[in-house]
Amino acid sequence: MSKVIVDVGKLRAFCTNVLAQSIPKEEAAIVADNLVEADLLGISSHGVCKVADYLKRMEDGLIERKTEILYTSKTKTTALYDASNGWGQVVSVKAMEKVIDMALEYGTGFVGVKNSNHFGITSYYTKMAAERGCIGIATTNASGLMVPFGSREPSLGTNPISIAVPAGPGKEPVVLDMSTGNTARGKITLAQKTGGTIPEDWAITKDGNPTIDPREALEGYLLPMGAKGSGLAIMVDILSGVLTGALFGSSVPRMYEDKKPQNLGHSFAAISIEAFVEITEFYERMDRKIAETVNSQPMAGFDRVYMPGEVEAEKKRLYVENGVPLSYEIYEELKKTGEKYSVSITDYLSVERIKMGGCTNGL
Repeated sequence: MSKVIVDVGKLRAFCTNVLAQSIPKEEAAIVADNLVEADLLGISSHGVCKVADYLKRMEDGLIERKTEILYTSKTKTTALYDASNGWGQVVSVKAMEKVIDMALEYGTGFVGVKNSNHFGITSYYTKMAAERGCIGIATTNASGLMVPFGSREPSLGTNPISIAVPAGPGKEPVVLDMSTGNTARGKITLAQKTGGTIPEDWAITKDGNPTIDPREALEGYLLPMGAKGSGLAIMVDILSGVLTGALFGSSVPRMYEDKKPQNLGHSFAAISIEAFVEITEFYERMDRKIAETVNSQPMAGFDRVYMPGEVEAEKKRLYVENGVPLSYEIYEELKKTGEKYSVSITDYLSVERIKMGGCTNGL
């Protein structure tokens, strides 16, 4: 697969400007930053490949151009946000900011969100809490395209969960960000866009048979990460959907096939570390926890042991310095999307085709 290597800042500016042709610039900047962050972490299924998909849903009247947030709260440490079918990233940033403020004042905070849309990568929000000395937790439900463990009938989304924990000044937080399925559906969509195949344990056909064809997988159903992944997906659906008043399970419309608003639900929580222990003591204890993990003897076939989120953080450092790789197909899709909204990608990214191990440089 041929690649284009692009400057991170220029990619972010291009995506922001494309989105800002249709939505408020402040919202466009939030959405674009979330998508570019996904590519920086190597989670390309949730990256800038979503720009065209989001705008198509907006044009079809399935996402509002401006996010109007309705707010209700019955206690000092809980709230419910109604996103009014606005942009998932926008309401999620606002919700995470709220739970952090709650946690810093009262020790903890929890905000549920309903009537929302796809919100990108889950760790984007939990790291906001870690940056302010809190533990962050976030979940979302998704289209009911995954079968529960042992079933052939879909009633779950891949329903991701993220937890981020600060590790100390100047150190990367410990970040878990996981789908409860064997894969996110976005990875299958990306494989279809780029002409690839998929592993056999990602999905089944609509007839219940294994497949490596992304088209058959998208017409069929996703597989959970075993019985534990299935159970966790159910709990995330309860937190994000059942509790908040959003849709849940098989009632959630599919992002690409169904011409209906999704009414997704999210949940966000923050815990103040200093509500439990002095922050310096916590960081010292975290140092010990990290050390006993990464310094442990690796198994055969492994070079070393990593903390959650460490591999992604290393990718981000590399891509910020040298440029982020995009598949040539996604670059071309961005180019066409820009042209549609009168934004030329060449004003941002000067691409020169160079034979470099099958890659193209566009710095």
